[in-house]
Amino acid sequence: AAAAAAATASPRAVARRHRPRGGHNRRRGVVAPSASASDLSFALVLSPEARDYYRDVLGGSQGDDDDAKYLDAAPCDFFELLGVDLDATSDDVKTAFRALQRVAHPDVAGELAAPLAVLLNAACATLTDDATRDAYRAAVERARKSATGGSAFDGRPVSAWAGDALETRAVFVDESACIGCKSCVLHAPDTFAMVEDFNAGRARCHTQWGDDEETTQVAIELCPVECIYWVKRSQLPVLEYAMKGCKREDIAIMARRRSGNMGSPPSGQNPFAAAEQMLRLRREGKAFADAAAAESGRGGGASYRGHDEKLSGAIAAAWLGLPGDVRKRGWP
Repeated sequence: AAAAAAATASPRAVARRHRPRGGHNRRRGVVAPSASASDLSFALVLSPEARDYYRDVLGGSQGDDDDAKYLDAAPCDFFELLGVDLDATSDDVKTAFRALQRVAHPDVAGELAAPLAVLLNAACATLTDDATRDAYRAAVERARKSATGGSAFDGRPVSAWAGDALETRAVFVDESACIGCKSCVLHAPDTFAMVEDFNAGRARCHTQWGDDEETTQVAIELCPVECIYWVKRSQLPVLEYAMKGCKREDIAIMARRRSGNMGSPPSGQNPFAAAEQMLRLRREGKAFADAAAAESGRGGGASYRGHDEKLSGAIAAAWLGLPGDVRKRGWP
């Protein structure tokens, strides 16, 4: 089957390779990377064919190093920040708080730790009071469940890695747009597979670089809805995490919409938008945490009864703003 697919697909793949460069990106609003100084090393490893299928969470080459760090794994609620379980007692919270104060207090870690110090104080105030702890825990449980079915972002990719250790490219399937045609799976089975869980028969990359580059590129070009992308390896974990929380529409409804037989709009959910939202919330969260630190100095830290995306972004941004050695000592 794979050989037959390759034989019939090659002319189409060749034809698509010779279309005007950037056509795919213009149709989807994707900005191909330019040869800027900050992104030059990555741009050079993309072939002309692959550039049409490249997509960046940070909006092409416009993102900088400060933006990129916001896509790393980080604590996103007070329980994660203190490193305690949801059923932690007031004593558990106090013990965790004191341990972190010895590592991450501004007097020890420097002024970069000031925003986090305010949030640590708020975490302690919230979780040592029985009433606010119960209300906050319920809000966190709802938030975790609604985000990605309860899983936390740990910064690790879902797909296996079979490429070179220095390879910077990876492949990602936007499963919210996949129609389950199996073209990529038939042509590059060592890279793609059909997943029959909640994914309802969509393709997914199970092993990065399971096939050689040419085979993978042709498989990407075979996709009739163009839902397979080359992405930066560093952005793969957040994209695969974001994919868990994206709604998958019924494939039959998607087919009817493409044929013009149905007027209902698409779900509007896709992993790139979800990852970009995470980045935006953490950018805004940094400003929120900085302002809170400036207002309250090194003390303060009001308690919270609820948890929302704004607070989540602030916690993550403040933690990511710590010096790397402080993060390693306090959160090994």
